[in-house]
Amino acid sequence: MTEFNELQVTNEYLVDELTIARQANEILLENNRRLERLLVKAIRDLQDVGRLLDALSNSVNDLTNLVTGQVVKR
Repeated sequence: MTEFNELQVTNEYLVDELTIARQANEILLENNRRLERLLVKAIRDLQDVGRLLDALSNSVNDLTNLVTGQVVKR
């Protein structure tokens, strides 16, 4: 029967846990990179939406002015 070596078993356990922690860290880093890319895209999309809403608002105002101007002329 072999002798129980607490130091060796503890070391193996810690090495295994460190390996698992590193793998989890890599997954988290990749997820963070994906989230960052998605957030940047969402920010750009929101900026585009803001510009489009401004353009739509200007068009509605122009149309309103045109219609009200025609009504006044009649």
